[in-house]
Amino acid sequence: MKHLIITVIGKDRPGLVEMLSDIVYQNNGNWLSSSLNKLAGQFAGILQIEVASQYIPILSNALSQIDELQIHIVEEDTADAPAIALHNLTITGNDRPGIVKDVTTKLNQLGININRIKTDTQSAPNWGYPIFTARFQLELPDDIELEVVQDSLEKLADDLTVDIDDN
Repeated sequence: MKHLIITVIGKDRPGLVEMLSDIVYQNNGNWLSSSLNKLAGQFAGILQIEVASQYIPILSNALSQIDELQIHIVEEDTADAPAIALHNLTITGNDRPGIVKDVTTKLNQLGININRIKTDTQSAPNWGYPIFTARFQLELPDDIELEVVQDSLEKLADDLTVDIDDN
Protein backbone atom coordinates (compact mmCIF):
# COMPACT_ATOMS: atom_id res chain seq x y z
CA MET A 1 0.00 0.00 0.00
CA LYS A 2 1.13 3.51 -0.77
CA HIS A 3 0.33 6.71 1.08
CA LEU A 4 -0.66 9.82 -0.84
CA ILE A 5 -0.61 13.34 0.52
CA ILE A 6 -3.32 15.41 -1.16
CA THR A 7 -3.75 19.16 -0.82
CA VAL A 8 -7.04 20.79 -1.83
CA ILE A 9 -8.25 24.37 -2.09
CA GLY A 10 -11.29 26.00 -3.60
CA LYS A 11 -14.36 28.10 -2.90
CA ASP A 12 -16.17 26.62 0.09
CA ARG A 13 -19.62 25.11 -0.24
CA PRO A 14 -21.59 22.37 1.51
CA GLY A 15 -20.74 18.84 0.38
CA LEU A 16 -17.06 19.19 -0.53
CA VAL A 17 -15.82 16.82 2.19
CA GLU A 18 -18.52 14.27 1.28
CA MET A 19 -17.51 14.53 -2.39
CA LEU A 20 -13.83 13.98 -1.56
CA SER A 21 -14.56 11.07 0.77
CA ASP A 22 -16.81 9.45 -1.83
CA ILE A 23 -14.14 9.72 -4.55
CA VAL A 24 -11.51 8.26 -2.23
CA TYR A 25 -13.82 5.39 -1.22
CA GLN A 26 -15.10 4.68 -4.76
CA ASN A 27 -11.50 4.48 -6.02
CA ASN A 28 -10.23 1.99 -3.41
CA GLY A 29 -8.58 4.54 -1.15
CA ASN A 30 -8.59 4.60 2.62
CA TRP A 31 -8.81 8.04 4.30
CA LEU A 32 -6.17 7.96 7.07
CA SER A 33 -5.77 11.52 8.28
CA SER A 34 -6.75 15.05 7.36
CA SER A 35 -6.84 18.67 8.35
CA LEU A 36 -9.60 20.61 6.59
CA ASN A 37 -10.58 24.23 7.19
CA LYS A 38 -12.67 27.07 5.91
CA LEU A 39 -10.48 30.16 5.68
CA ALA A 40 -11.81 33.45 4.29
CA GLY A 41 -14.51 31.67 2.29
CA GLN A 42 -12.10 29.09 0.88
CA PHE A 43 -12.05 25.38 1.63
CA ALA A 44 -8.45 24.32 2.24
CA GLY A 45 -7.02 21.06 3.45
CA ILE A 46 -4.53 18.29 3.40
CA LEU A 47 -5.33 14.57 3.44
CA GLN A 48 -3.32 11.40 3.87
CA ILE A 49 -4.78 8.53 1.85
CA GLU A 50 -3.71 4.89 1.69
CA VAL A 51 -4.22 3.13 -1.63
CA ALA A 52 -2.81 0.11 -3.48
CA SER A 53 -0.28 1.07 -6.16
CA GLN A 54 -2.47 -0.10 -9.05
CA TYR A 55 -5.27 2.31 -7.99
CA ILE A 56 -3.12 5.45 -7.69
CA PRO A 57 -3.63 6.53 -11.34
CA ILE A 58 -7.39 5.88 -11.13
CA LEU A 59 -7.77 7.80 -7.86
CA SER A 60 -5.56 10.64 -9.11
CA ASN A 61 -7.60 10.94 -12.30
CA ALA A 62 -10.90 10.96 -10.38
CA LEU A 63 -9.66 13.69 -8.06
CA SER A 64 -8.36 15.77 -10.97
CA GLN A 65 -11.90 15.78 -12.45
CA ILE A 66 -13.16 18.01 -9.61
CA ASP A 67 -13.23 21.34 -11.45
CA GLU A 68 -14.02 23.46 -8.41
CA LEU A 69 -10.97 22.37 -6.39
CA GLN A 70 -7.27 22.78 -7.05
CA ILE A 71 -5.72 19.46 -6.08
CA HIS A 72 -2.07 18.49 -5.71
CA ILE A 73 -1.03 14.88 -5.02
CA VAL A 74 2.35 13.57 -3.88
CA GLU A 75 3.41 10.13 -2.77
CA GLU A 76 4.52 10.04 0.85
CA ASP A 77 8.21 9.50 1.47
CA THR A 78 8.22 6.05 3.04
CA ALA A 79 11.80 6.04 4.24
CA ASP A 80 11.83 4.51 7.68
CA ALA A 81 12.58 7.26 10.13
CA PRO A 82 13.51 6.63 13.75
CA ALA A 83 10.88 7.39 16.36
CA ILE A 84 11.14 11.02 17.42
CA ALA A 85 9.92 12.57 20.65
CA LEU A 86 7.32 15.24 19.98
CA HIS A 87 6.65 18.29 22.12
CA ASN A 88 3.67 20.63 22.20
CA LEU A 89 4.31 24.36 22.25
CA THR A 90 1.65 27.01 22.80
CA ILE A 91 2.40 30.70 22.21
CA THR A 92 -0.15 33.28 23.35
CA GLY A 93 0.11 37.05 23.14
CA ASN A 94 -1.37 40.31 21.99
CA ASP A 95 -1.90 40.03 18.24
CA ARG A 96 0.58 41.91 16.09
CA PRO A 97 2.24 41.36 12.72
CA GLY A 98 5.32 39.14 12.85
CA ILE A 99 4.62 36.75 15.73
CA VAL A 100 4.66 33.65 13.50
CA LYS A 101 7.77 34.89 11.71
CA ASP A 102 9.61 35.63 14.97
CA VAL A 103 8.74 32.27 16.55
CA THR A 104 9.45 30.16 13.47
CA THR A 105 12.75 31.97 12.87
CA LYS A 106 13.85 31.24 16.43
CA LEU A 107 12.76 27.59 16.17
CA ASN A 108 14.70 27.22 12.92
CA GLN A 109 17.80 28.82 14.49
CA LEU A 110 17.59 26.18 17.23
CA GLY A 111 17.37 23.39 14.63
CA ILE A 112 13.80 22.48 15.59
CA ASN A 113 11.45 20.92 13.05
CA ILE A 114 7.79 21.98 13.09
CA ASN A 115 5.45 19.02 12.53
CA ARG A 116 2.24 20.99 12.93
CA ILE A 117 1.10 24.53 13.54
CA LYS A 118 -2.40 25.81 14.18
CA THR A 119 -3.04 29.50 14.76
CA ASP A 120 -6.04 31.55 15.77
CA THR A 121 -6.89 35.11 16.72
CA GLN A 122 -9.78 35.90 19.05
CA SER A 123 -11.05 38.92 20.91
CA ALA A 124 -9.88 38.88 24.53
CA PRO A 125 -12.80 38.53 26.96
CA ASN A 126 -13.47 41.76 28.86
CA TRP A 127 -10.63 43.54 27.06
CA GLY A 128 -11.72 43.67 23.42
CA TYR A 129 -8.28 43.57 21.80
CA PRO A 130 -7.21 40.53 19.76
CA ILE A 131 -5.23 37.70 21.33
CA PHE A 132 -3.11 35.50 19.07
CA THR A 133 -2.58 31.82 19.87
CA ALA A 134 -0.30 29.40 18.02
CA ARG A 135 -0.10 25.71 18.82
CA PHE A 136 2.90 23.82 17.50
CA GLN A 137 3.98 20.20 17.50
CA LEU A 138 7.78 20.14 17.47
CA GLU A 139 10.63 17.69 16.91
CA LEU A 140 13.59 18.75 19.02
CA PRO A 141 17.16 17.71 18.26
CA ASP A 142 18.62 15.38 20.88
CA ASP A 143 21.10 18.03 22.05
CA ILE A 144 18.60 20.75 23.01
CA GLU A 145 16.74 21.03 26.30
CA LEU A 146 13.15 22.27 26.61
CA GLU A 147 14.30 25.03 28.97
CA VAL A 148 16.57 26.44 26.25
CA VAL A 149 13.67 26.55 23.81
CA GLN A 150 11.38 28.20 26.36
CA ASP A 151 13.97 30.81 27.39
CA SER A 152 14.77 31.65 23.76
CA LEU A 153 11.12 32.12 22.85
CA GLU A 154 10.28 34.15 25.96
CA LYS A 155 13.02 36.64 25.00
CA LEU A 156 11.19 37.44 21.75
CA ALA A 157 8.63 39.73 23.44
CA ASP A 158 7.45 40.63 26.93
CA ASP A 159 3.81 39.94 26.07
CA LEU A 160 4.25 36.37 24.80
CA THR A 161 3.31 33.45 27.01
CA VAL A 162 5.25 30.29 26.17
CA ASP A 163 4.05 26.88 27.31
CA ILE A 164 5.88 23.68 26.36
CA ASP A 165 5.12 20.14 27.43
CA ASP A 166 7.33 17.12 26.98
CA ASN A 167 4.76 14.59 25.81
